[in-house]
Amino acid sequence: QSRLVTSGPGALSYLAMNNEREGLKDLRVRQAINYAIDKNTYRIAGGGEISGDYATTLITPGIPGRVDYDLYPAGPEGDVEKAKSLLAESGADLGPLTLLTKNSATDVAQAEAIQQALARVDITVEIRSVDTNTFSADATNDEGDYDLALTSWQPDYPSPFGNIQPLFDSSQIGGGNYNISRYSNPEVDDLIQQATGTVDAAAAEKIWAEADKRIMEDAPIVPLTYNRNSFLHGSNVENFIIGEFPAYPVYFKASLKG
Repeated sequence: QSRLVTSGPGALSYLAMNNEREGLKDLRVRQAINYAIDKNTYRIAGGGEISGDYATTLITPGIPGRVDYDLYPAGPEGDVEKAKSLLAESGADLGPLTLLTKNSATDVAQAEAIQQALARVDITVEIRSVDTNTFSADATNDEGDYDLALTSWQPDYPSPFGNIQPLFDSSQIGGGNYNISRYSNPEVDDLIQQATGTVDAAAAEKIWAEADKRIMEDAPIVPLTYNRNSFLHGSNVENFIIGEFPAYPVYFKASLKG
């Protein structure tokens, strides 16, 4: 225990829904999936409470401009009845949904947690687990041959731009880019452009916060957890610290005792 160091909230883990696929084009279906997911079992599959905090927003904790909100207040276990009501209202015939995930033991266990949660609302999920390189290629190509994708995102620098633009700007669909929910909304594109072009930091942060909530109104993804990273250092190591951003060790600070 004395050698265990755990970071603060870092990358956003999330379930992307392919907004270009039939059935998932319906907002009510995407909202239903947000209500149906059991974030508790997903987090348990990833290591439990130490692995992260439950997520509700796109801008991650510690990033300037983040505003805390929850548009789909279902609790960690989800709201099955609300999800079923929205699905019935939509009248969508989803059929089996393909869930793309990486093939590590943890990723597959978390995919199974998603599969089990959606089974509660009669949505059948077929898991397709692949190696990391194949996942990246399949998720970011122009075809988008999947319905759901389970992944995470660590912004390159502590700015809302790093959370929002790569994942939700319509220019980032396909072509090796990472808008894997294949989400496109001209209003959001415009907010991203406004925020990017705003020099005043406080004013820009307000626009980013508006974009965050506007995207989640369209429910293109399910935010799952803000991941925490844990590291075990040797007994002869000291000054092993994790900075606020990113949530990884500051290796040039670490040293040996004596």
